[in-house]
Amino acid sequence: MTGRSGDYGFGSILINDAAPGLNKEASDPLRGEKANIAIIRGFRDLGEQDRVGFLATERRLEDGYNRVLSLDGRFKFTDNWFTQMQLVGTESEAINGDETSTGYQRNIMINREGRTYSNHTHFIETSSDFRTELGFQRRWYKPNTSGVHQRSGLSFYPENSLLNRWGGSIFGVYLENQKNEKIYTQLQPTIDLRFETTELELSWTDIEEILMPGDFPGLNTVRSYGYDTWQVGLDNNTFEILQFGANYRKGTTLNLVPPVGYLPSVADTNRIDLNVTLRPIDQLSIANTYFLTELETRAGTKIFSNEIIRSNWNYQFTKELSLRFIASMTKLTRISDTLKGR
Repeated sequence: MTGRSGDYGFGSILINDAAPGLNKEASDPLRGEKANIAIIRGFRDLGEQDRVGFLATERRLEDGYNRVLSLDGRFKFTDNWFTQMQLVGTESEAINGDETSTGYQRNIMINREGRTYSNHTHFIETSSDFRTELGFQRRWYKPNTSGVHQRSGLSFYPENSLLNRWGGSIFGVYLENQKNEKIYTQLQPTIDLRFETTELELSWTDIEEILMPGDFPGLNTVRSYGYDTWQVGLDNNTFEILQFGANYRKGTTLNLVPPVGYLPSVADTNRIDLNVTLRPIDQLSIANTYFLTELETRAGTKIFSNEIIRSNWNYQFTKELSLRFIASMTKLTRISDTLKGR
């Protein structure tokens, strides 16, 4: 349920989720159990650009639960500069009721939007006991992590040229744990070329990741892993009824699901993303996507191959009424026992 009145808005979701109790052994206490989920979001606009709000969630399964409360705000300083802030607190109790933990996360973003220069600076601090069972946490937001990621970009608009715009950006990440030990760095320069109906993007990413004792079973010493990838992307919308996008990424990555008895290692990887959107008539949009991700050892042994094909059809009868149909197929080929148990 969602709604809005004047400067106030809200949204809420209630879910009774059967997934946790499916495919469990008869002796498992979770067999047949369902998780009850409640989510509510509210906000108030302060003028045309500023906003404050909150988000509260709860997921309860048997005697265990995970609760999250977030307070956030967006405030504009000038025509170009604005900030976003968020403070998140969590409380979790294990299913057996024997363990309760609390955690927090602090986010502060400083952004600039402009024709020539853009900026995004994001400071993050996450405590060790921070838990969000209903949310996805990428490595920058995981527990026991603090740091900053930064992106700055420049754009230029030449005259009397086939190029409408060209520019570049630098993206960097530095993360450390609560003991002030470095655990992750990333540097990614990007070049972007935009023509009338075509955009070409080239980038290279260099990453260093440090694993500490206790991060992985059997890891007793600090280990540093360096890996890098390069990426090329192309988008084209020359034709009104057809839009096309392709992205190819190749390089190395850290394999965190090695065979039993082995430690993480750097592996070769490549990924292909293809997107084709058709609009044969004004009311109908057909978005088709193909993903291929492959991973293999440095010696050339295939670890896994994952293919996803998806087609999303949307027909807009009127402004208020639409019909959507989504078909998806996933094919995961496991060549070794790297992903056993997952």
